[in-house]
Amino acid sequence: MVRVNSTILFSILALCCIVFSSQVSVIAQESTDTENDDEYLVKFTRVEPELVPKEKGDSAESLNWNSYGPGTSVADFDNDGDMDLYISARFSHLEWQDTQNSLSVMTTFGTQLLFENKGNFTFKDVTNKSGIINDVDGDGVSDSTSVSGVWGDYNSDGFLDLYVSEFGHTNGKYAGGKSNVLYHNNGNGTFTDVTEIAGVGNSGHSSVAQWVDYDHDGDLDLYSLNYGTYFESENDAEAETNILYQNNGDGTFTDVTLSAKLSGSIAFSEVPGEHLESGVVRVDMVAGTPSSPGMYSDSDAGSGMSWAALWIDYDNDGWEDVFIASDFGISPMYRNNGDGTFSVVTNVVGMNFTGTGMGLDAGDYDRDGDLDICQSNIGPNYLWQKQDDGTYKEVGDDAGLNVAEAFPVHWVCDFFDYDLDGDLDLFFSVGQISAYNSRQDNTFWINDGEGKFTEMAFELNLLPTNTEKTQGASIVDFDNDGDLDIVTGNSNAPIRVFENHADLTGRHWLMIDLEGSESNIQGIGAEVVVWVGDQPYVQQKFACSGSFGCSDERLHFGLDDAIVVDAIVVNWPSGKTTEMYDVSVDQVILISEYTPETPDLVSFGVLVLVSFILFVWRHNRN
Repeated sequence: MVRVNSTILFSILALCCIVFSSQVSVIAQESTDTENDDEYLVKFTRVEPELVPKEKGDSAESLNWNSYGPGTSVADFDNDGDMDLYISARFSHLEWQDTQNSLSVMTTFGTQLLFENKGNFTFKDVTNKSGIINDVDGDGVSDSTSVSGVWGDYNSDGFLDLYVSEFGHTNGKYAGGKSNVLYHNNGNGTFTDVTEIAGVGNSGHSSVAQWVDYDHDGDLDLYSLNYGTYFESENDAEAETNILYQNNGDGTFTDVTLSAKLSGSIAFSEVPGEHLESGVVRVDMVAGTPSSPGMYSDSDAGSGMSWAALWIDYDNDGWEDVFIASDFGISPMYRNNGDGTFSVVTNVVGMNFTGTGMGLDAGDYDRDGDLDICQSNIGPNYLWQKQDDGTYKEVGDDAGLNVAEAFPVHWVCDFFDYDLDGDLDLFFSVGQISAYNSRQDNTFWINDGEGKFTEMAFELNLLPTNTEKTQGASIVDFDNDGDLDIVTGNSNAPIRVFENHADLTGRHWLMIDLEGSESNIQGIGAEVVVWVGDQPYVQQKFACSGSFGCSDERLHFGLDDAIVVDAIVVNWPSGKTTEMYDVSVDQVILISEYTPETPDLVSFGVLVLVSFILFVWRHNRN
């Protein structure tokens, strides 16, 4: 937690103001309590790009409710400076029968889509040109069971590659899916399937994956999550272990799950490259009560039904730990021991709550200088507030999250400062895989600046005329105007894009991209602290943490009325630190791990002030 002794700080500030009055500028921030005043409320506008998922086989109402996703994932795959969009397939994952209407829905295939951002919220379908289409029967539509996609430069060539998580094909009852696929970005707008060469073809029923340099050797490793299967009409669940692939640095990967002790459950596969299925268990779900649902497992190592993972350095030791959203059980925290192994610390950090974990994200919603965690569930969501002693406390009720709007089935949860007022708001995608109640409204929670939230999706124009079933969602600045837009993946409607108009408020912002040298090329895992006066804005860079959505990898900071950033501190995975001072706002900046020379124009007073604040901050953290 970031803490600065106020008495010492005041003395130093006063001294600097006297001695360096012509050089030091400390920005005073005025709170603007206008979130609930419609005259000042920042709203979204729904734009209508041609982004329509396609599917093979049955396209009736049954597919609308039993389809996974589609998931969404954004990245600048062509390096032209704006964010492009990947959409996973819309397909039926069930063999579902409606005896009353004599309908039978078998497992179907859909198509994954890749759209190039052409500016001004227009997109071009480049799926066929890119080569990510796998058209087996030649009808122009890919035979895909993709659930999600995550972007990462695994070979450090400067172009983002795509790892696609598929529904899988190993369980006899649900054997119609495909293995996961790694697409190598050729740098010319095309991709090549290198799954077999790389050795990352997880055949389980996968949910999502994350790129992370867990061993700090400078290249990106891959953690592939398996959910397993859940047959909704019978409440039968079967867990599957996750797979941790270590990057060998030559374009290939090695399964190190067993030696790393990171399967997401108490079970482990003894066969490299293969997951373990843990047997069918009946889980009777009680709607709206995640504290007492049907349990698949009560282990503090996780249920083995993993929807999402958050690689967060919870103990500030410089190594990325991992928190896994587990369905029908306890969502576990694993500590990275720094030697290639992980230890379960769920009970130690106070997170041993049973639930139905779906999505995860981290952000400093209460602005106390450390990262808190949101966890979406079936029913009330969890808000894990980081405590001074390094543990977490669940404060969803206290923060106002668990009201009537919080009880549907939530998937993606994302912290972001939508209105640029300096505090983090919270968005959830919502939709249930159910023949009876699949369509549920997404929710948006505005932070009042004191850590309390109010649900205002309707007031912000985020709800469609007809309720939709949403699982995938990404937060992204599509038009590079400094505020963050929303894209949602809907199974019963077109992809929705919502344009944010916070740039018209006159509030300020800063967006930071990272480039590693000794660390991985994307700087994934780095901690970034932006200082305005004595207020720290803390973020850590993740390569996707959501269940069906991966957001803009650039770190976005809303700064309210601050007209200059006093300091930026980047703590890289390599252990190096980069510091910048007196940075202009309202821009996207690239920070390299190479330490830049201090500009001549940086005021001496600012250097003295910020250096002291950083000294006290680091002392208190240690």
